[in-house]
Amino acid sequence: MSASANNPQLQLQKIIIFLLSLSPLYEMAWFAASGRYGDYPSWEIIGITGEASLIFLMITLAVTPLRRIFGWNHLLKLRRTFGLFAFFYASLHFLIYIWREDTFILAEFAMDVVKLPYVTVGFLAWLLMLPIALTASDSRMRALGRNWKKIHSMVYAVTFLTIVHYFLVRTWNPTDVLGYAALLSLLLGYRFYYARTQKEWSF
Repeated sequence: MSASANNPQLQLQKIIIFLLSLSPLYEMAWFAASGRYGDYPSWEIIGITGEASLIFLMITLAVTPLRRIFGWNHLLKLRRTFGLFAFFYASLHFLIYIWREDTFILAEFAMDVVKLPYVTVGFLAWLLMLPIALTASDSRMRALGRNWKKIHSMVYAVTFLTIVHYFLVRTWNPTDVLGYAALLSLLLGYRFYYARTQKEWSF
C-alpha cells in the first residue's frame, strides 16, 4: 500500500479536489435544468468542456513552480489528478463535437481534420494527451522508468496546441485566449530560468 493511501489528510484533499474538478459538469447540469442554454446548447457544452481542459492543463503546469516557490509539496501528489481531468474534459469536448457534427463516420471526421485548421490542431492536441493519460498510473511509470518523464513532457506541446485551437475557434474575441497564452509563457519562462540557474529541467 502506498504512503499516500495511509495519509488521511491527503486522501481528504484528493476527494475535495475531485469534487471541485467536477464543477464544469455541475455548471452544465445547472444550465440545462434552469433553461439557460441558448439555441445551440451543444456548442455551449463544447465551449465549457474545452476551456475546462485548458484550465486543468494550466493548473498541471503550475504545480512545479508553486511547489518550488511556496514550498507546497503536497501539490505534487495532486498533479496527476489535475492532468487526468484535463484529459477527461478534452475527451468529452471531442466526443460532443463529433456527435454534434455527425462525424462518427470516420471518413467525414477525416475530412474535418483535413479541411478545418481548428479541428486539425485540436485533434492533434488530444492525440498527444492520449499517451500521457495511458501512462499516468504508478505501475506504468515504473515500467517505463525515466522514459515516463519524456512522455509527460509532451504536456507543454499539448497546452500550446490547445491555446492555438482555442484561438482559431475564437478569432472574433481572442482576449481570454491571449490571457492563457501569457500564463503559459510565464510558466515556461520560469522553467527555463530554473533550468539555467539550477542546471536542471524538470516536468
